Amino acid sequence: MSQEAEPRMLVTIVEDKPGVLYKVSSIIRRRGVNIDAMSVAPTTQSGVSKMTFLVSTDEKTVELLVKQIEKVPTVISVGTSPLKGLYAKELALIKVSTSKPSEREMIYALASKYGARIVEERALTLTMEVVREPGVVNDFIGEVKAIAEVVDLARSGPVALSR
Repeated sequence: MSQEAEPRMLVTIVEDKPGVLYKVSSIIRRRGVNIDAMSVAPTTQSGVSKMTFLVSTDEKTVELLVKQIEKVPTVISVGTSPLKGLYAKELALIKVSTSKPSEREMIYALASKYGARIVEERALTLTMEVVREPGVVNDFIGEVKAIAEVVDLARSGPVALSR
């Protein structure tokens, strides 16, 4: 019986040294697992960073990844959790082409519904930011695409803390 792939976070605490990201991401790549999103940032401890990877794979593969990542000398700790078991947020910046007033009104209403913010208005474009759970960000982007052409999109990938 095969296990279904589900979004999971690999959270790795590492020494802040050159090459650590390459070593950890290479382990994930060698297992044939795609990294859907990642973030790297310093922690409150000097010289220590947190690397967060979002992967969609089965639990057995994740367990193998954890065992291999733990062997990297500059890795302090590594943990994993289903995305739904974490407090996770993602930032998205979305620029849309809006030449019609009716499109703008629909975008304003949608932004309000999702708690998004209009950060720039130009004659032919609107740029918005939304900070929500990753699934909600996906939903927002999907609804925006149904109204207007998305001309540019930047996403941070999820950042997460345990509950």
